[in-house]
Amino acid sequence: MAKRSIRFLTPQKSGQLTHLADRARTSLMRYSGIDVDYNAVGLQTLDEWVERHMQQFPDPSQAVRVVWGAFLGETFRRRFSGQWGIDASSPQQRLGIVCANDGQGIVFVDVMDQVNRRITVGMSESLAFYYTIKGVEIRSA
Repeated sequence: MAKRSIRFLTPQKSGQLTHLADRARTSLMRYSGIDVDYNAVGLQTLDEWVERHMQQFPDPSQAVRVVWGAFLGETFRRRFSGQWGIDASSPQQRLGIVCANDGQGIVFVDVMDQVNRRITVGMSESLAFYYTIKGVEIRSA
């Protein structure tokens, strides 16, 4: 992994993102009619919600994108004991989850980039599939 300038978010900002993720989870449960958790199935439900939302609103607001990113990020954070962080190694700071791996390195999960890719490219950039593939990288990096 290339050198990165990563800093962790304050507990207050992390808490705000967790709160947004919980709001997304509640909305997903209302949307789907099933219990939704922070896992691959929850992300499949989010993929369906994104698809349906985009049929009506092809360019989702930044606020909606952040809610979707918060749910994706919180899923990674809980599964891989990560922390919310910012990668400031490029001019455009990136919001994501910092996860440690067994090789004593770190993997930065750029959740907002993936949400934007999901919106721009479509279902081929599925959030659930990304979670699965990135999870393999975290465990083996």
